[in-house]
Amino acid sequence: MPNRLPALKPPRSGRKYQSVKRLLVILIGSVFFIEAFVMNIMQWLPPTHKTISALLDAAVLSLLLIPIFYYFIFRPLVQNIAERKQIEDDLRIAAVAFEIKDPALITDAGANIIRANKKFLAKLGYSLEEIVGKNPRMFKSGMHDRKFYEEMWKRLLTAGTWSGEIRIRTKEGRILHPFWLTITAIKNEQQETTHYIGIYNF
Repeated sequence: MPNRLPALKPPRSGRKYQSVKRLLVILIGSVFFIEAFVMNIMQWLPPTHKTISALLDAAVLSLLLIPIFYYFIFRPLVQNIAERKQIEDDLRIAAVAFEIKDPALITDAGANIIRANKKFLAKLGYSLEEIVGKNPRMFKSGMHDRKFYEEMWKRLLTAGTWSGEIRIRTKEGRILHPFWLTITAIKNEQQETTHYIGIYNF
């Protein structure tokens, strides 16, 4: 697969920093205004011993801050842990499915190899380290002309998928018999292509 794709937009690295900064401002502001509110209430109460006054101040402050800390810290933290666990479970399932299917290859949006399953590696005689980061054009057999690949990418970029008969070369230089290849574009929520997966039906 030739490297003909535009690079994706870089992620907004400042978004995480802005979220943390916003959270700190909210928490500090909440503590300040609630403490001011509590101190104002304490002025209206009858004079008491300093220890009792301090304990009452701390108790009221804690009761008012607990909902804020729950909403802005504890609840998002629990949700984040649950989401991470779900992602890990999905990745485990995907990894198992990836290994039990036909020979398969995954590239990033720039058509650079990031993963290949064991069946693919065994069929072509490569190790994963030898192909990661490289372009699948390294498997070209030389039996397809430029128009063939141009039509492939035209279809991929417009329809998001391509299927057809192709021949590739092993590490030893042996050209394999014709087989059916299906390439599918993987898109994110913004409909931007993030990966391509090729399934080889030998």
